[in-house]
Amino acid sequence: MSLLRHLNIFLLLGFFPVCSYAGDSEGAINNQSSKVASLSVQNEQTEEVDPYQIMVLEVAARTAAEEEKRKAEAWKTEQAKSFKFYKFKQQGAVAYSDKAPTKHEYQVIVYNSCYACSALSTVDWKVTHLYTDEFTYAIQKASEKYGVDPALIRAIIHAESNFNPLARSNKGAVGLMQLMPGTAKDMGVDDRTDAAENIMGGTRYLDLMLNRFNRNLTFAIAAYNAGPGRVEKYNAIPPIQETQTYVKRVKILYQRYRSQREIVSKD
Repeated sequence: MSLLRHLNIFLLLGFFPVCSYAGDSEGAINNQSSKVASLSVQNEQTEEVDPYQIMVLEVAARTAAEEEKRKAEAWKTEQAKSFKFYKFKQQGAVAYSDKAPTKHEYQVIVYNSCYACSALSTVDWKVTHLYTDEFTYAIQKASEKYGVDPALIRAIIHAESNFNPLARSNKGAVGLMQLMPGTAKDMGVDDRTDAAENIMGGTRYLDLMLNRFNRNLTFAIAAYNAGPGRVEKYNAIPPIQETQTYVKRVKILYQRYRSQREIVSKD
């Protein structure tokens, strides 16, 4: 076999297009098929066609396209698990809806998990906007009842839902403090989409975690995300990327909400 032919086969086997969506799969097949045809022509011009090498390239083209199609289907499945909401301003106040507003500019928010859980988030948690006035009465009532710092309650709400009372994760958590059905029932919450109920139930659960871990803030935050069993198992933040990311961001937000409160009190 000639050196030129070896080189052609090497290049063709080593170069396949990367598809970002399902429609590219057909392009991948056509692209590879054209390369197979090109190799056939080159072979005919130089020497006899090697059926085995043509077969190798055809299989490679087909499997490459099938892999891209699989990735595209996986992406679609993941998107289907997400929950989409619309954030907009109405009469000067921030509002959320699960339907696209027709008279307002809006921002699309997709929840796969809690707001601060993704390690890929591009939010700068040290400067992102703080919600210092939202749900003040409900947060204060919950704080007084369970003895939990209102700044910590705000930090958890911010991390869990970005103060969206309609937030819903693909795991089934709902509302401002992202309560799962079982947790909500245990905490006496009937309607997880009711802001006041959700805050009261979430604060009650947070207080339970603080008491369970002797007011250890880091462990309590980790337990709120991953469950107390995992924290007790490792006697540390569990080695789960989501939880480790979550704890860091909640603590950043907590310090910022505390600092903001101190600034307001001085004024």
